[in-house]
Amino acid sequence: MGCFKLYDYNSNWMCNPPNLFRKRCPDRNRNQTADQQPSDVGCGLEGIESDSFRHSGGAETEDYAPSFCGSGTMELGKMPGIPGICYERVETGPMGPRGEPGPPGLPGERGEPGPQGVTGPQGPQGATGPQGPKGEPGVRGPAGPPGYPQSSIFATFTDRELIVPECASLPLKTEIPDTTRNISLCNGCTLELAAGYYAIYYYISVVMKKHGTIKLTPILNDCRQPTYAAWEKTTKQKESAVLSRYLIVEIPISSRLLFELRSSAGASKINMYLSIEKLSK
Repeated sequence: MGCFKLYDYNSNWMCNPPNLFRKRCPDRNRNQTADQQPSDVGCGLEGIESDSFRHSGGAETEDYAPSFCGSGTMELGKMPGIPGICYERVETGPMGPRGEPGPPGLPGERGEPGPQGVTGPQGPQGATGPQGPKGEPGVRGPAGPPGYPQSSIFATFTDRELIVPECASLPLKTEIPDTTRNISLCNGCTLELAAGYYAIYYYISVVMKKHGTIKLTPILNDCRQPTYAAWEKTTKQKESAVLSRYLIVEIPISSRLLFELRSSAGASKINMYLSIEKLSK
């Protein structure tokens, strides 16, 4: 086991250490004093002196003192735990297993947000989904203002060779109905009129069997209207009588209208025509 050839103080100390036990370095001349330097003792470094070669005197312990060989190598003493002076270079051993990673550190502070990027292009429009179920109808809103009145609301009623008793309501047979339902026939004798102004024209011709009188009176909501009545008197048999009237009346509310026919000559055969027109105002 050879020593490395070094030229500094530390390396000389490693190759030629001082006497750690403060005693005389033993060799073949054991009677020499402690201040005497060993001759030609070293690790192959001839001519190099160092203070580490000098040792102070002390108690002589032969078993534990290190000695130097003549060839420049150092023999280790018998004292356990004392490291050798010169070390042998050994091969590096294999690397041990890697330990478990430690816990992650705390997250750092959040940085400032960067600038907003440019908006990308709009994607294609997706397909239309299925139609949902129909909802419940909402509340009906308020009625709007009335429209412009119509000037062609009318209805006509006619009949021929009609046998009428002495006192009866005049039978009505629709000729032209009113599609707006302002003028409607409730039964065979009564008309229902919506509120408004009406122009009424009636014409009746009758052949009297004997002399007498015949009279036609309008009845509005069960009230006779003698102002709008018409009558005729005959003086002989088989004489014709004509009852006709044109009038304009105001109907403030929805009302019912009929005509009463009375004859003093018994049942009569008549021809009749009735026209009712709702006026605009």
